Amino acid sequence: MTTAQLRFINALTARAEADPRIRAAWLTGSFGKQTGDRWSDVDAHLLVDAGKFVEFHNDVETWLCRIRPLVFARLMFNGRMFNAMTDEAMRLDVWLHDEEIAEVTSGETRVLYEEEGALSWLPGPGEALTPEAASELLRRETAEFWRCVSMMPVVVGRGEGLVGAAGNSFILLALTNVLCAASGLRRDRGVKALNGFLLPHHRRCVEEAVLPNTLRSNETVRIPLRLARIMRDHGPAICDRWKVEYPYAMEATVLRYVTRELRSLGYGSLLEELELPVSSSETVA
Repeated sequence: MTTAQLRFINALTARAEADPRIRAAWLTGSFGKQTGDRWSDVDAHLLVDAGKFVEFHNDVETWLCRIRPLVFARLMFNGRMFNAMTDEAMRLDVWLHDEEIAEVTSGETRVLYEEEGALSWLPGPGEALTPEAASELLRRETAEFWRCVSMMPVVVGRGEGLVGAAGNSFILLALTNVLCAASGLRRDRGVKALNGFLLPHHRRCVEEAVLPNTLRSNETVRIPLRLARIMRDHGPAICDRWKVEYPYAMEATVLRYVTRELRSLGYGSLLEELELPVSSSETVA
């Protein structure tokens, strides 16, 4: 956990405890399981007094900004989850609850603040993948894998290279979901934490299939940097054309964060990709 993450969680705890509208606050995700690291999202939950829920819902962005300025914010899942990013590029998912008693899961929840009787505890699901869960996963993901593969001739025939590249990510995701079942472990972390659920030889054969020569050349790092340069060069003009506000503050925050982290991880030389020249033939449609 970084100082910034610890500072935010402590401030969230204090602010929730001081707000009479909030009956409980807790963390799930990596920090709820006590496995968070410097790259983990903060998944927070707030149980709000039902009579004050609408008032708090309308105020939640301002409420969070008083903890840390935000460069991005949106409501999702019918307004029940507030998805945001701070000016330190910390990613937040803040879930809002208004039930009388909120259910939380043992082993996956870290309570920050609770009024007596506000939370009800459910047993943890355990680490093992159950036969029922494995059956459901394999039926769903094997079919999805072959459905996506069946569309390959469509994109090839139409010359849709970008659609094909995007589609490959869905094929890869379905395949890795199937391979994860071989470990016998219930996958309880997000898409950004996959390695621990793949058997080593499965991981190796998939990496060799999709990254044949790129692990040495760091292409998986270079590609998003190149795409970031394209967005930085062309996104503002396109947004301006359509009278849409371009997220300059978010762009600056993300690039600052990515630059700092890549340098700390020894990939600073790849940041040259952000300075690639833009072809004069590229124009805004």
